[in-house]
Amino acid sequence: MQKINFGLLDQPIKISNSTILTIEDTKVFAYLVKLFYQYNEENELRIFNDKQNKLKASELMLITDVLGYELNSSTIVKLIYEDLERQLNEKPEVKSMIDKLTSTISELINYELLEHELDLESDEITIIELFKALGIKIETKSDTIFEKLIECIQVFKNLSKKKLLVFVNTCSYLTPEELNELNNYISLYGVDVLYVEPRQVNGFKQYILDEDYFLAISE
Repeated sequence: MQKINFGLLDQPIKISNSTILTIEDTKVFAYLVKLFYQYNEENELRIFNDKQNKLKASELMLITDVLGYELNSSTIVKLIYEDLERQLNEKPEVKSMIDKLTSTISELINYELLEHELDLESDEITIIELFKALGIKIETKSDTIFEKLIECIQVFKNLSKKKLLVFVNTCSYLTPEELNELNNYISLYGVDVLYVEPRQVNGFKQYILDEDYFLAISE
């Protein structure tokens, strides 16, 4: 469970599974989104757990434009490669086999370099470079915004460094049935997701910060 707090809140908001925070004042909504976008451990927005440990910037996954969000962005792919490398390090026999094969490939290529008229040299092939050469990336099949959101949650769940997923102005794209199903996925995966919305989401429990900066909980 994560909690968030910023200047206009009298007490922190708990984020457990799927949580909706509606900000009715446009300027405050824009300011909070900016705080999330520029989040670091020292700014006004505080994100922390029950033990008061602050969330690191690298542990936050922020999606402000679900349509334009690229699941195979360089940042996400880099994290996947790091997770794969850790996974291989836990399997020494597999890691050793890969090292031997890449070493053999390097030796064969280096032999060809010696045959070339130019003086050529090469570096050792790293595991990360091997992942890149193989073109490893996330397979995406989404045809609808709802399916794209499901994929985002699946990716978030499997990125070991990420602890909080924040969607901005996302509920507007979903029917009540789709949002309810999405929340069921979130609960099933056991992840913490915060929806930051500029308008109330009818039919769902949510925190509402009104234009007088009063925070209420709507059932």
